[in-house]
Amino acid sequence: MSAAAASAIATAVAFSVISGTPASAKPEAAPSWQQYVLGPSSPQVAPVSVTPRGNVTNPNALVKGGKTTTLTTVAGDTPASVLLDFGKDVAGTPYLDVTGLQGSPSLSLVTSESLAAIRTPASTTVKTDAAQGASTVALASTARLEAGNTITFGTGSAAQKRTIDSFDTSAGTVTFRPALTAAVTAGTAVSSNPGAPSADDSGGLSGFGGTATLTPTKNGRVTGPFRGGFRFALITLTSPGSVTLSSAGVNFQAFRATPADYQGWFESSSADLNKMYYSGAYTVQLDMAHDGLNGLPGDRILDGAKRDRSVWTGDLLVEGPEAMSTLGPTGASYLRSSLDLLLASQRADGALPGAPDFGARKTPLFYSNNYSGFGVRAAIDYYRYTGDSAWIRSNLAALEHELEYNAQFVNDNGLVASNDRDYWQTSQQGEVTKYSIDYYVLLREMAWLETQVGSPSLATKYNGQADALKSAINSRLWSPTLGAYSQSSSKPTVMVEDANALALQYGIVPADKVASVQAALKTLWTSHGAQIGTGLVDPYGHTIEPYGNGLETAGRFASGDTTGALDLMNRTWGQMIDTENPLYTGAFWEFLTADGTVTRASDSLAHGWSASPTVQLTEQVLGVTPVGPGYSTWSVKPHPGDLAWSKGQVPTKQGTLAVDWSAEKKNFTLHVTAPKKTSGTISIPATSSSTVTLNGKTVWKKGMSSGANATLGSDGYLSLNVGAGSSDVTVKG
Repeated sequence: MSAAAASAIATAVAFSVISGTPASAKPEAAPSWQQYVLGPSSPQVAPVSVTPRGNVTNPNALVKGGKTTTLTTVAGDTPASVLLDFGKDVAGTPYLDVTGLQGSPSLSLVTSESLAAIRTPASTTVKTDAAQGASTVALASTARLEAGNTITFGTGSAAQKRTIDSFDTSAGTVTFRPALTAAVTAGTAVSSNPGAPSADDSGGLSGFGGTATLTPTKNGRVTGPFRGGFRFALITLTSPGSVTLSSAGVNFQAFRATPADYQGWFESSSADLNKMYYSGAYTVQLDMAHDGLNGLPGDRILDGAKRDRSVWTGDLLVEGPEAMSTLGPTGASYLRSSLDLLLASQRADGALPGAPDFGARKTPLFYSNNYSGFGVRAAIDYYRYTGDSAWIRSNLAALEHELEYNAQFVNDNGLVASNDRDYWQTSQQGEVTKYSIDYYVLLREMAWLETQVGSPSLATKYNGQADALKSAINSRLWSPTLGAYSQSSSKPTVMVEDANALALQYGIVPADKVASVQAALKTLWTSHGAQIGTGLVDPYGHTIEPYGNGLETAGRFASGDTTGALDLMNRTWGQMIDTENPLYTGAFWEFLTADGTVTRASDSLAHGWSASPTVQLTEQVLGVTPVGPGYSTWSVKPHPGDLAWSKGQVPTKQGTLAVDWSAEKKNFTLHVTAPKKTSGTISIPATSSSTVTLNGKTVWKKGMSSGANATLGSDGYLSLNVGAGSSDVTVKG
């Protein structure tokens, strides 16, 4: 039980005693949104199913409890093993409760996010010629062999399939039965099935991973080393003997958020969107590492549960707002600690690392100029959501210094021209549209920050530079042929998703060209999401990047295409919330190939940069965004699409900001409860013929305002100025 949950229960009990509520009174049902929360209810998590192999008695006892499970391995036979399936990704230290031993058992432990990666077949060749009748053959490698597996010599109609009896890693030989019926020559292909236990993580980047060996010598709990994100754990008794277990599971050591920990939440009439919200939240929770975990000096929001397990600035742009809008001060604390590490690594020239703690050595990686600017934006996000003026003031000079660093890459045409790389890890040259737009956003963000805590003259300067940059983007990087922005001046005929998505999101696109960009982006869509760009693929074979798809859904929301935004959201993330999908982890995936699969074992299936649905469902569908620092001023502007209703809340510096709306044909109702010392703008779908009331008073009728400074915009929304407390709005017609 989390501390927050315990506190909530204690408070409820105390209130019951004080108020004299009868002990037999029926407790209220939990709010319906809580059914979607994925965090484990207990710090010790048991598997939801167990698959045995070899000599295993009563394997289901590891799920149901009450009895014991015994694994027995005999020399030359298939090693006994149990595959533990936790149903979704978990993180922590796997454990076994041993109640009986025979011999000197040695157990191997491997973990994986996907079932396909938990065993790896051998792939080698015959080292020297072997005659007909041979039952032992020398191989180029004995890696991935396991007794009891099938080994195949050759391919096609000439293939000979045998059962492995044993193998000698020192001699490089394998012994099998029955003997060969035909000779095999050196170089003949050799494969095995199903393969030997393998892990989909490694110590190269994360600093831990691979195969662990457990050697119990007495009854009691045996605990393995920490492992990041994994859904499956394979326990194999590799030596002769037996071991009896009363239970097996994992000590959960990521951030374990129960419903009581959610200070912000979301629910709507779409169960799939609800699942996406909480899957995105769980993704980031799996990526949150607490102070002291494996010697970690401070809380961190890492990029992935199993890999890289580093703080990445690009990922923080998604993870930071998500953590703060769901977990409130706790999420903000993790983000601040991560930003402190980032800013402590700033170079003398102003550059910030893309990752301040990269790889097993945990040293700064100055990944790209673009990622350097992302670090500044992540810091501004922290201030916007929390209103922590003391922290932002103490770091303002560092942020200004980084902006000076990025400014040097603006050429005489006013565009960013830098041989640089970005999230899909391909170096781009020339005047690059995305880099230019990213710098534009950085200038606007810094201008906003300067108006809050810095220099008004600098704010004016940055806004002027942003205006000039926007003009240059439109005059030099727009392609009439594409009906969209080109990738760069070096690749004028190539259209990319991210640049055009950002152009929509941040108002770069002139109004008369918005529909053209929206249509051009749609040419990149597949049933599994939008592709990176025309004919583009990253160095690892991926063509669909959920991070980029999140940029596009944000761009479509911002440019009025709610239907398109929700369609793409369902295409990209709908497959990830499907519990029948072999890759389901309860979390969101890092990359996809064109057919919707993830082919590399090292690809992360719980990656923070893919969690954008959580933020966008809060800020675009529910409609709540911070305007002033710490939500001192705010905006509520729902994008209902075809949804019937939505409700939820966000935590703010002054208290909870709650929203509840419903839509039916031309009628719309909305209720906002805002904390003291705040004010905001409510924007609701309306027309000049609508009748709109605020707290029972008509404020808009027949195209005329009669209160709340009601103003109808060209986007089809009527805006009302309101203060703290309750605001009930109705729209008819």
